Amino acid sequence: MTDYANRSARGRAPDDDEATLRNRLESDRERDRRRGALGLVDPAADDGLEPATIGALAERATGDSSEDVRQFAVEALGLAASSGDAEPAHEAIRAALSDDHEWVRSEAVVAQSRAEPGNEEPLRAALEDDSGWVRRNAVIALSKTGAASQELLIERIKNDPHSGVREYAADYLREYADEIEDAVRILAAVLARDPEAFVRAKAATSLGDLGTDRAEAVLERHGLNDRSDDVRRSAKRALATARGVDPDQIDAGLEDGAAPGGGPGSRREQQGPGPSRGPAGSIDGLTQGQRDRR
Repeated sequence: MTDYANRSARGRAPDDDEATLRNRLESDRERDRRRGALGLVDPAADDGLEPATIGALAERATGDSSEDVRQFAVEALGLAASSGDAEPAHEAIRAALSDDHEWVRSEAVVAQSRAEPGNEEPLRAALEDDSGWVRRNAVIALSKTGAASQELLIERIKNDPHSGVREYAADYLREYADEIEDAVRILAAVLARDPEAFVRAKAATSLGDLGTDRAEAVLERHGLNDRSDDVRRSAKRALATARGVDPDQIDAGLEDGAAPGGGPGSRREQQGPGPSRGPAGSIDGLTQGQRDRR
């Protein structure tokens, strides 16, 4: 994944030719099958895949014993779904939306949005998934395909317990704000009260883009005085955006050192992984490097 950023295979795949990688998918060893699926992600994105390869990936995506193999196979299928006979890819992706493992389902949401961007029903169904990672990707997918709404995003902000869902809902709300003052009111509440710094930072950014007088007032009162340096930096940039000035003209009173609450530089991050963290030491499924590239 790229913008969705679970554990994307892009840019770190073996560079064997397609036939060799396809043959790896039939190996008895999980490591070889994983390398095969991983290796097919980049060519799927660049030039598409042959029908035989799509068929082999579909078998791995729905029947492999390894969740890693299934996830990478689904990712490749989502990227290859526009090449040749796409129906086997579509069928496998739809099946993966019900996989037992949440990371496979999360990847399947992304793949579904790429394979059938006009079909929003499976993405809306994913909003009810037990996994926050799946719901997060559903919010992103619906937003990127133009199927989200202010009502949907506000409902996620208010009611979803997963911080990643609230973060992206706050981020995309600026693009779907039909009733600006209502959106500003919700984002102001997020900036003032959400427990996670990443969520508050996105709310600050959205407030800056909306740029109303109330948005500026909230950024000054809550954003520039937030307990997290990361949020204060976001608020400083957002306030500059709202006013059309250089961020250096905004006095944010930033300090060094760890800030309480979630987010980069926070005590939680410095203390190491906790129960709500994603794979490989990430927060909400994203490493800091992935966030920087987002």
